[in-house]
Amino acid sequence: MDEGRQRSDIVEPTVYLAMDAVMLVVAFLLTYWVRFHSGLVLVPLGIPPLGPYLLAIAVIVLVFLSLFYSQGLYAERGGRRIERDFAGLFRGVLLGSLLVLALTFFFRAMTFSRWFFGLFFWFSWALLCVGRVLSRRILRRILHRGLRRARLLLVGNNPMRGRLLRTVRELPGLALLPVGWLQVPGEKDSGPGSEPAPDATTLFDADGQPRRDDQPASLPCLGNVDEVRDVVLEHGVDRVILTLRFDQLPLITNVAASLANLTTEVQWVPDLFALHTSKMRLREMAGIPFISVREVSLSGADRIVKRTFDIVLSLLAMIVLAPVFAALWLAVRLSSPGPVFYRQARVGRDGREFGMLKFRTMRTDAEAQSGPVWTQADDPRVTPLGRLLRRWSLDELPQFANVLKGDMSLVGPRPERKVFVEKFSQEMPRYFERHRVRSGLTGWAQVNGLRGNTSIADRTLYDLHYVENWSVWLDLRILLMTVHHVLRGENAY
Repeated sequence: MDEGRQRSDIVEPTVYLAMDAVMLVVAFLLTYWVRFHSGLVLVPLGIPPLGPYLLAIAVIVLVFLSLFYSQGLYAERGGRRIERDFAGLFRGVLLGSLLVLALTFFFRAMTFSRWFFGLFFWFSWALLCVGRVLSRRILRRILHRGLRRARLLLVGNNPMRGRLLRTVRELPGLALLPVGWLQVPGEKDSGPGSEPAPDATTLFDADGQPRRDDQPASLPCLGNVDEVRDVVLEHGVDRVILTLRFDQLPLITNVAASLANLTTEVQWVPDLFALHTSKMRLREMAGIPFISVREVSLSGADRIVKRTFDIVLSLLAMIVLAPVFAALWLAVRLSSPGPVFYRQARVGRDGREFGMLKFRTMRTDAEAQSGPVWTQADDPRVTPLGRLLRRWSLDELPQFANVLKGDMSLVGPRPERKVFVEKFSQEMPRYFERHRVRSGLTGWAQVNGLRGNTSIADRTLYDLHYVENWSVWLDLRILLMTVHHVLRGENAY
């Protein structure tokens, strides 16, 4: 690995570190001005001297940058969406603010305004997000001006190779340059990229966005795997990536042995298509490493956190929206004959049925002739008021009661009726796995546009990604995205 490569390794983290430090200082000085000199906030005790605050800024920058580093915010960010950086910065700023406040408790000699730290929290996060956008633009310019990219050599031809090549092509911020691939004895090259996955061509990146792998990217074959050392030396390869099938795993040790005494990195991309999963995790128990292929979706502690989250936010929503509930109740009562609420049997966690509540939006005899059918656009069974309620998802508001009861969660796969669950389970082997968690008012599929009469296969893949990658931060992200998609009203009928 040459000196140019070593320099390129530190360019990205250096830009991010420098930009974050600058933005934190700017946020601190802006907060000081707004709090004490702008006249927007009362200063009953007078303006404190700037000196102690300047001393504090050094501690704050050190604490915040250390937290950002511990969260991996300086490690290969070019392959991540900007929204993930924003979420990571929010977590870091929140933890950093709490830690700094705790430190001020022990240093009584220096008194700081609590108002100051409240303002600094929001200013710092906003400016750090702006800094991330600027940093990415700076890095793109650096790359375009000739920063040396890491040279990749791929070995093998499992379906993940095509996905990897497309990721490198679509995310130039990764600063990776594939130079070719090596063929493994016994496998046939299906073309310049990878073989399409059987039965499913969609998997997800680190942000849960789909990757389509049915049009392989171009990459030259440079020989056989037995020639890996010669090819690495001839082409100045920095990283060898093994895209091997599971029956080819013994080649990993062969390749590693062939590259002994070289500084070339060796990595393996597991065939997720073969495992029918979207993610693998490295776990450790008593010093013993485990590769987790499929896990319990939520641990006991996770279930407690998620349930508490559901109860608190649902109670708050029902209190705040009480006038809206009353107005909708009256509107449905006066608009058409029949009950205000509609209770429909849906399948929830572990296949248990429950009664899901909605404001009634259809005629009372809507399925008398047809039986259970999907709602279509311009469905004549929907009442005029019901069309409006569906357009803004207001008919779903009574499901906050289902959340409080424990039948549903705020976020999770949307529940279906038993007849559809049985049908989809026969068509898609993993469909029922979406019932490992509580059904939700909103979900990862819905905020990605899969509402109404959309692809069940795609919807299932999004739901399974959520089940396998749950976190509180993902739930918060989905709730925020839900507001945006409700306002857009796509496929809401």
